[in-house]
Amino acid sequence: MNLPVKYRRTELLSKHTTFQIGGLAQYWAEPKDVAQLARLFSWCKKNKKRVRVIGAGSNILAVDQGVCGVVVCLNSSSFTAISKVGRFCLVGAGVLLPALISYCTQQGLSGAEFLCGIPGTLGGAIAGNAGTKDKSIGDLVEFVIVMDYNGNIRKQSAADLDFTYRNSNLKNCVVLQACLKLVKKDKTIIRANIARYALARRMSQGKGWLSAGCCFKNPSGDSAGRLIDACGLKGSRRGQAIISNSHANFILNDGRATASDVLALIRRIKRSVKKRFGISLELEIKIWR
Repeated sequence: MNLPVKYRRTELLSKHTTFQIGGLAQYWAEPKDVAQLARLFSWCKKNKKRVRVIGAGSNILAVDQGVCGVVVCLNSSSFTAISKVGRFCLVGAGVLLPALISYCTQQGLSGAEFLCGIPGTLGGAIAGNAGTKDKSIGDLVEFVIVMDYNGNIRKQSAADLDFTYRNSNLKNCVVLQACLKLVKKDKTIIRANIARYALARRMSQGKGWLSAGCCFKNPSGDSAGRLIDACGLKGSRRGQAIISNSHANFILNDGRATASDVLALIRRIKRSVKKRFGISLELEIKIWR
């Protein structure tokens, strides 16, 4: 089969996820613009191929057996542009969050500093309403431009997106661009805010390990990390995957872990927390099968 965009066959997903875990994608596609993306979605629908969109791969555990269908990466210049209009920023879905923070700092725009240390792209961050325990990216959104899997483009205001904790209603479409509302502030203050958030993440999560970020969503009124720690699971290991000693809601890869290792730890965590606290933890990371 020949896709209507630049693509590669049997691309290793471990090369494209922060976990550095995952088998082969049947097709890896990199559309250069919105028109190519629409043609690709049309091709996938006609050929009955599943479509998955990947950004920085920071919230994904891809199984060792690989995945069928097309994995789409929005890494071209059409999807990674940022521009400023007053105190608003128009940001492409493929923009890395560190790049967004850097741009806002240079422009003297504050509000995105809390995203420091989250290694994702704007599109994925908005779809999953990424953030800290106190702030979420949905708080910054003025509107988004999205494309559904039929290639139709529409504009949606923040009120349309139903932002809740680590969630939105952007399930059957792909974010193309977002308008973020920010606040003009002195660059010195912005840099100090970034340093404060960076330090807090290092203190709570450690650094230097491979992971997909927080594994589970926090249940209402509690912390998944606290529950897992209370079950005595910090430092638990399966193969080359380990539950972090710094933050129990992180499963880490020491460089050779498999998806099977991680999934075994996920099952162990869920069983232990359910047995001790009667709480069913909900995954925050996405499992690609």
